[in-house]
Amino acid sequence: MLSRRTLLCAVLIYGSLRSGLSQEAQPSNAPAIHVTSNLVFLDVTVLDKKGRPVVSGLSQDDFTITEEKIPQRIFSFEAPGTHVAKAAPGEEVPEDEAHMTIFVLDLLNSDWQDASTIRERFEMYLSQQPSQLSTPAELMVIGNNSLELLQGFTRRRDELLFALKHLRGSVPYKRMHSDFDLERIQQSVDALQAIVLQNRGISGRKNVIWIGPGAPSLQTSAEAPSVTKRIATYLHETTNMLVDARVSLFVVYPGPRLIKSSDYFLPTIGESNFDGKDPFGRDVNFADFVGETGGKLFYNRNDIDGEIKESLNMGAKFYTLTYQPHEIVNNGKYRRIRVTMRNPDLRAVTKSGYYAEDSDSEANPRHKAALAISDAIRTTIPLNQMELKILGIVQHPDSRTAELTVQVNSRNLEWHKRDDGTSAAYFYLGVASLSGDKRVLASKWGKLTGVMHTQDAASLAASDCEFDLPVRVPAKTRSVRVIVENEDSGRMGAIDVSRDAINAAPSKPTPQPPSPANQSQEKTPGVS
Repeated sequence: MLSRRTLLCAVLIYGSLRSGLSQEAQPSNAPAIHVTSNLVFLDVTVLDKKGRPVVSGLSQDDFTITEEKIPQRIFSFEAPGTHVAKAAPGEEVPEDEAHMTIFVLDLLNSDWQDASTIRERFEMYLSQQPSQLSTPAELMVIGNNSLELLQGFTRRRDELLFALKHLRGSVPYKRMHSDFDLERIQQSVDALQAIVLQNRGISGRKNVIWIGPGAPSLQTSAEAPSVTKRIATYLHETTNMLVDARVSLFVVYPGPRLIKSSDYFLPTIGESNFDGKDPFGRDVNFADFVGETGGKLFYNRNDIDGEIKESLNMGAKFYTLTYQPHEIVNNGKYRRIRVTMRNPDLRAVTKSGYYAEDSDSEANPRHKAALAISDAIRTTIPLNQMELKILGIVQHPDSRTAELTVQVNSRNLEWHKRDDGTSAAYFYLGVASLSGDKRVLASKWGKLTGVMHTQDAASLAASDCEFDLPVRVPAKTRSVRVIVENEDSGRMGAIDVSRDAINAAPSKPTPQPPSPANQSQEKTPGVS
């Protein structure tokens, strides 16, 4: 059998944003996340003149909600004191947790110096926290090739520190080459969608503390109208997913404040475009997701610790109001929400709005794939449309990781000829370490590209595709599930690896990452 081992490539989708969104989307019956419920949730932080959260002395009558300038009747009201949930004895994360924290280290969009600063300052911040955190937190990292959940929700500070210290270093080669700017935008926004899907079923507010610069900006006026429309649909969908899931985005950028320029790409995150009508009506700017979700943007290289603390403070001290919109429209347009205070000395910070459902819009293939993999991770139904095998396991107890060698059967492969004489097969990937009650403890989302150095039909038909998949195996892991979906056909396969099988595998020290001088800096995905 001929085979090639492939690298794990990208977050959910690889390839440029322009080319990826210029393809025709296929209609789908897959469920989508939209803000179409009769009940809209608003998590509102109230600030005084000095910017300090106000947590007492306010009632429902102190708030006024309008949607598209139309006053809305407040359906329910919760004060900050009701959002403090306590775990039962021996329970680490209660099911009714009122708010949770998701730390995201942005090593994709950071240069070498900032990436080092992010890791060092975040480790310093964690080290100063009590051993038992006041609210559950999880740690994710977005890097060159994937979005990875290093540590699922936990109250134990040392578990987060352990995961951080065993994060393998890498050269931020995409940040170093402008050819990857479009790709970085797409990976960053896809990461926001993946965070929503990863935490489906968890009630309450989710505060995403994004430590790093965020994606570069894009002037959509330079794109063809058809591409611009698809970009807008993609951003609208992401906005609604975040709003509906009660996710608030806080960006802590370790650098000086940047001024907007006329450059095609800003070097990193810029000022918000929001004009009160449509936050993504002109350019693509990662900063706009901050305002859309009721978060805040911070710029201060010398006070990352303080900015993280302020983000957590704002995210923890909030009122929750709900209302039922007076009118339901399906025109796809932006619906502006405003919350004002009876006391003019107070200011309400909350989500800016959402996009009405568009009855004429087509399903987004990326979202469809992400949703399918998210469902497949949790289901107990066998998935055998693609034949997968585990050819080998190596465990690394020193870092609580393992490396699986996975094989995709040749009959499940659809090869595409490429101009360089090679052939490629494309798959979506999801892998999750699960507890006994199927809670996700660690995960990775990405896209696999299998490459064969031939275009001979007979050789390709006899070729399996193998790849090495590193996975994190936290202490409470009872099984690891690997999901592979064929990009062309949508066929999906799953395979489960028990904790006993991992424990029985040969042990080796965790491989040290190659030195920066030896790391590949190719501008396209490759094979090993």
